[in-house]
Amino acid sequence: MPTCQTSKSFRAATIALLLLTGELHAQLTRDQARQADLNSVATEIPRRHANFFFQLNPNDYNNAVSDLRAQIPALTDAEFYVGLARLIAMAGDAHTLIYLNAAASVAGFRQLPLEFRWLDEGVFVTGAAPDYSRALGTRLIGVGDLSIDDVVQKLGAVIPHSNSQWLRYMAQDYLRGRQVLEGLHIVPAGTASRFRFRTLGGEEFSLDVSPSSTPLVSALAPDQGPLPLYLQRANENYWFAYLAASRTMYFKYNRCVDTPGRPFSAFAADLFRTFDANPVDTVVFDFRGNTGGDSGLIQALTDGFIARIPVFVNTPGFRVYDVIDKGTFSSGLDDAMLLKTPSSEYAPGYPGFDSNKVIRVIGEPTGGAPSGYGEVIGFTLPNSKLVGQYSTTFFQAPEFITTDFSADGPSFGPEIAVHTGAADFFARHDPVLAAIVARFEGAASAPSGAAITVNGASFRIEQGLAPGSFASTFGSFSAAVDGVLVNGQPGRVVGAAQSQVNFVVPASVTPGAATISVRSGSNEIASGKATITSAGPGIFILAASDPSQPGAVLNEDSSVNSASHRAARSSVLQIFATGYGPLDSSGKAPVQVFLGEQSADVLFSGPISQFPGLWQINARVPSGVSGQVALFVIAEHVPSNGATVWIQ
Repeated sequence: MPTCQTSKSFRAATIALLLLTGELHAQLTRDQARQADLNSVATEIPRRHANFFFQLNPNDYNNAVSDLRAQIPALTDAEFYVGLARLIAMAGDAHTLIYLNAAASVAGFRQLPLEFRWLDEGVFVTGAAPDYSRALGTRLIGVGDLSIDDVVQKLGAVIPHSNSQWLRYMAQDYLRGRQVLEGLHIVPAGTASRFRFRTLGGEEFSLDVSPSSTPLVSALAPDQGPLPLYLQRANENYWFAYLAASRTMYFKYNRCVDTPGRPFSAFAADLFRTFDANPVDTVVFDFRGNTGGDSGLIQALTDGFIARIPVFVNTPGFRVYDVIDKGTFSSGLDDAMLLKTPSSEYAPGYPGFDSNKVIRVIGEPTGGAPSGYGEVIGFTLPNSKLVGQYSTTFFQAPEFITTDFSADGPSFGPEIAVHTGAADFFARHDPVLAAIVARFEGAASAPSGAAITVNGASFRIEQGLAPGSFASTFGSFSAAVDGVLVNGQPGRVVGAAQSQVNFVVPASVTPGAATISVRSGSNEIASGKATITSAGPGIFILAASDPSQPGAVLNEDSSVNSASHRAARSSVLQIFATGYGPLDSSGKAPVQVFLGEQSADVLFSGPISQFPGLWQINARVPSGVSGQVALFVIAEHVPSNGATVWIQ
């Protein structure tokens, strides 16, 4: 028995030793493989880059490399690969990076089944697997124990960026990366990721989200109604549409890449055949989300428009709009800036054509910087097979381009600032195209002070207050409010609480800067500044906490319009709003009504005498629209907020 026992112990010890030896060998192999990837990042990328240390101290970089090399045996894969991405990002060149998005699946990185979009108020969930559909339409406020601001700050260590716009654009994607969040120590390893959300109604909740390849449900299901143009046909590099209602030629440029079977030159020829066959007052170059490619590809289009300058000169009010956003980057940015080339450089024979007046940049600041490194070459790391790219050339912005630093870094900024908020997005409304159709020239000064006063229907700070319209003042009021003065003139208070006062702006107040005085008896308890504009259209929303923003709209039979009570095609909608402009000789308020990109015939537009401040618009549903449709109105070149109506 003892001999037999000794034999078993010996065999067990031998097996254990073999296993241990194999484990050590595997460990050494893993570490050596990691060393190979690190060596590529530490030496090859700086050597090949046009100027890797243009704003980085080489000693800081070398110290960071040494720190990561020393930690190789102790790091998880997520920590090590995130560490590699952090090293390259130290250069601060937005074109030089290791991709840790879906492309990192080769190294075991997995995606969480959520889709995000950074809107004006923050990050919102626009797609989710069915198990997490509760999050659709909500705002992401935190991951793990960190606030969303702290999370994005950590993501900034692996997302090289020149301004906050590009960081936010890329963060939309990187927030989905389970291993990215692990490697940055935002969430612990080996568990589901806890995401925290807030609804538009203010309710907060958490979901534990695990990686999955389950198809996502979209918050804007295409079969429920038309998407705004800028969200359509995202899989196509470029496309165009003629919008007869507004006499607009709309060109969407998603990627500066030739399409097999339909080269850009042939596409441009098709566009100009449509342009020449139809009346056009407006041309839209939409570069939103265009992250680059070949900047020279667009020349076939710009050359064609230059040849048609005589048409522009002879069309009163002709405008070209150059649309940009945080996703406009690299060659997409180059082409957007190209449109602002002074006409003296390409049209000296047309002194009546001033490109600075005709071509207007609209939207929000770009993610790309006007000057920077580019002309990239891709690389693949030897062990992990992670892919990335590095810059080979520096590009200086054209002299005629003004750099905007308002987005926490150098950016190409709009002449007409229009931001897209959550209410716009989930109502399927494009405020940029609405501003273009309205010939909007820019927002009024934002309200300020201890009493913030906004349009009483839209609640938008970028809108002015129209005489005779409903307004809402927000603040912390220490006493019961019984009066509001606008430039010394009394408004009619229709509701007051400790934090909000609703009132009707005096009809006789004149446009311009205004002081809002909130009163309790004879005492002023709060004041603020606002802007009075001749019109400030706002459509009332029935449920502000509903992401789809259902409008205060009655069907022709006076039933409330909703998904379950839809308007019939060609029927009349009764729209309730505020902020109409000057009345015409018949006492009516001039207005344009749009459902999506289609205009609606207006049958009536005017104030309701028994309800001062209320504006009723009766408009006929145009043919060709159905489902959830975005509704907006225009008065005095000012577009309203977007609201949802449902059409059979």
